[in-house]
Amino acid sequence: MRPQIPSLVERLCPITRYAGRGVCIAFVDSGFFPHSDLRLPRGRIRAYVDVTRDEPEPRELLERKAGSWHGTMTTCCAAGNGYMSGGRYRGLASESDVVLIKSKEDGEDVKASHLVSALGVPLRHDGLGVRVMSVSLGVDPGDAQSEAIHSAVDAAVKAGIVVVVAAGNVPDRAPSAPASAKNAITVGGYDDGATIDGGDDKPWPSSHGNGKPDLLAPSAWVPAPMVPGTLEAREAHALYDLLGVLEEMSLEPNAVHDEILVQIAARITKQKYIARDYQHVDGTSFAAPIVSSIVAQMLEANPKLGPADVREGLLHTARKLDGVPDEIQGAGLINAAAAVQWAESRAG
Repeated sequence: MRPQIPSLVERLCPITRYAGRGVCIAFVDSGFFPHSDLRLPRGRIRAYVDVTRDEPEPRELLERKAGSWHGTMTTCCAAGNGYMSGGRYRGLASESDVVLIKSKEDGEDVKASHLVSALGVPLRHDGLGVRVMSVSLGVDPGDAQSEAIHSAVDAAVKAGIVVVVAAGNVPDRAPSAPASAKNAITVGGYDDGATIDGGDDKPWPSSHGNGKPDLLAPSAWVPAPMVPGTLEAREAHALYDLLGVLEEMSLEPNAVHDEILVQIAARITKQKYIARDYQHVDGTSFAAPIVSSIVAQMLEANPKLGPADVREGLLHTARKLDGVPDEIQGAGLINAAAAVQWAESRAG
């Protein structure tokens, strides 16, 4: 009755002795919540920066808003430790530290000036120690300030930061800035059917064109925690509690009991709930942080790698999808274990 979604660790088969230890990832998104998967048992949020404010300085306080679900989920699918799931739904960089950069005003479109400011946070505050930036936002195609965003990506990469950007989910157009930046590692998506067997892998309908994306990562059936206290989180708790009670009741099978169970299961499936505190989500917004988590593993294995090295390792070890044009898949599907092994082979 309850959806069973394999974790990303099970599906991507990484080298599990690496978890991004000693690596700090900055996440650029629309908003964040200080989730337990990032705070317990060890607080790993180094700073929160809101570049939509007049004075975007790092601070510890995060706004606890229901609208912070997107950034919370992108961050936790990469760097969450699965605390609320007993470790099951952890990201591949579950021991990394994070910097959270809010880059979109509530209810407004993404502004190029905010993205430029966000991409510059690790340079203005190098004491944060950011090695990777995961960006799950973009401006509209043809934005007049796209070149300024490209320049900001270039500056971050020149400073030694690996910039990973979601390609977008509009398959009939090329990725927009910052995903269109030459030096960004632009990530499109694929759908693995929530299975460990790679035989059913297929492309996710993500943006492509003008030499992007560079590679693909999971963009469907991605486990991520809900923001506590939201309507969705409260509903999930109620449904799972009720389901548990009904399953424990020693009732003789009857049509009413069975119909209630069917209706609960249908609602859980419709809402994409996979546990009391987790949903599965989709989109290239989640593919980019998954790649960022693998980059953190690579940097833990070999801290001397620079952005160009990381790009080479990711693309060299990717696996091609048969029958899919290169313009859609780039180098192919991310290969977590092979990328980290490549990083290890360059150490010494």
